Amino acid sequence: GFHVDFDNYHSTHSDETRFFANDIYGKLKAAGLVEVRPIEQFFDPVKQMFLPDRYIKGECPKCGTADQYGDSCESCGAAYAPTDLKNPVSAVSGAVPVRKSSDHYFFKLSDPRCQEFLRRATREVCKTQPEAVNKLQEWLGEAGENKLTDWDISRDAPYFGFEIPDAPGKYFYVWLDAPIGYMGSFKNLCSKNGLDFNEYFKPDSTTELYHFIGKDILYFHALFWPAELAHAGFRTPTKIFAHGFLTVDGAKMSKSRGTFITARTWLDVGL
Repeated sequence: GFHVDFDNYHSTHSDETRFFANDIYGKLKAAGLVEVRPIEQFFDPVKQMFLPDRYIKGECPKCGTADQYGDSCESCGAAYAPTDLKNPVSAVSGAVPVRKSSDHYFFKLSDPRCQEFLRRATREVCKTQPEAVNKLQEWLGEAGENKLTDWDISRDAPYFGFEIPDAPGKYFYVWLDAPIGYMGSFKNLCSKNGLDFNEYFKPDSTTELYHFIGKDILYFHALFWPAELAHAGFRTPTKIFAHGFLTVDGAKMSKSRGTFITARTWLDVGL
């Protein structure tokens, strides 16, 4: 209906994506960029479970917008830890969560290697959109400021996705392996068509890789994703294009909140 075809329709929950998630994690760990340390985490006293970020709602600690999830704000774009939320409630039971300690795995974005790389890469990958560059530099801070904190890449069971190798009960945070799904899907396509995956994803590849995303996930695609790739020995995106989103009653159109229009409805109604 929109004259768009997919070369490959595949799932992020695949053997290929699992392979690359484990591979990238292993390389980051070998490079000294993964650290395990205890954190205080929200725990649902009714359901007796640790609460991943999407299982918690509250007020954004940056702008005060209500009904936000525990990892990022759809209003101001801020990324934060679930424990930073104001007036948090469990999305599972509605109970007020309590704090408990748990060991988590961190990707050390505060490492000088990551900081130096990202200051250079973010200007290049988003240079066609000055607003995006400015936002990324705001998150990074000036040279020597070290504003970018280490990234919590693990979640406690029950969770979905892939269990971290050698860490029973610990799962990769969805934003670690979701973009890796691009690699998994492409690897699947390469296997079907006799293509050499490495020619496309090696650091000196001459092919071009573009991402078109919503501005609310710029943080993940332009900071975490390139840093993962670069320090695991893969090529990084050529360009990332971040766009605004449609709103309903002034709030972002949201699949999880049920305020959305499907592509089919858009066509059938004649929009």
